[in-house]
Order: sequence, then C-alpha cells, then structure tokens
Amino acid sequence: MLELLFNHFVLPPRLPGKQDSRIEDIEHGLITRVLLASRTMRDLVNIDFRYSWDSVRRSLQTCKVVNLGGKLDKKSLVAEFRSLQSEDILILHVAQQNAGLLIRRQHECVLQRLLIIA
Repeated sequence: MLELLFNHFVLPPRLPGKQDSRIEDIEHGLITRVLLASRTMRDLVNIDFRYSWDSVRRSLQTCKVVNLGGKLDKKSLVAEFRSLQSEDILILHVAQQNAGLLIRRQHECVLQRLLIIA
C-alpha cells in the first residue's frame, strides 16, 4: 500500500496505464496523510499562521466527507455549500471527468464593492 500511495504523491518513473484496483483505499490513505501533515504544520508554525492551517484542515476534512466512496453525494454537498466559510475551500473530485473543482465563498464586502463600482 505504501508504494501505491507514493506513486500517487509523486509521479512514478513508468505510468501504470490503468487505474489502481484499490483506488478507494489509496484515496483514503492520501487524504488521511495530508490531514496529518497539515496538523503537524499547524502545530509547528507560529500563532499568526495557525488559523490558515486550520482552514486547510477543515477544507481537507470536508473533501474527505463530500467525496466519500468516489462519488459526490447531493445531500452532503448541499450541506457543505451552506456551511462553507469564507476562508475555506470546497474540494470536489469529478471522477467521470478526471477533474478537480475548487470552490470558495466570495467575501460579501468584496461583492458589495463590485456592485458599487459597476
């Protein structure tokens, strides 16, 4: 499993040409390790950057929940859209398109300034 995880963190010398058979285990392992790394980073930086690392951790935890099982769940997705904080990012994996989508909430004051300028 460690070799499979490593090949997803860095590009292997030879691409496999097909999807790994244990992709759900690999995705779970990847997100778990990145969550642990973000917690370590939060604990190592000075107090000024802890809030930023907490935001990264919340975004990763939400990613883990919303993309559970390799499929996007409408109910959890709607709930996360409603609770999305302005500092956080919603990370979606669109498997059929082999794509990722990052969504963040615009600050309301920025939107108000744009409306005033327009």
